[in-house]
Amino acid sequence: MDSETRMWERLWVLLAEDDWDQTVYVYRIDHAGRKIKPYVAKWGMHSGLLDSIRDDFGTGEYHLMIRHGKTMVFTGTIGVERPRNY
Repeated sequence: MDSETRMWERLWVLLAEDDWDQTVYVYRIDHAGRKIKPYVAKWGMHSGLLDSIRDDFGTGEYHLMIRHGKTMVFTGTIGVERPRNY
């Protein structure tokens, strides 16, 4: 299993937990693949996170940083696409 697959599996687990005590920081990614600061959103973790990113900021690549208090529980870059039946 490659690192991208493991990253997505970990993210799906966190999304399923729907833990609003975790804070998600959403950053855009530039054309060179770098995180653009400052973050565009700071939300509580929820199962509709990917839909919220797409609806509020559009499709594209985003870097997510998820914290529970001061503990980092996830960091990774994801691609968000429009729904297939769009």
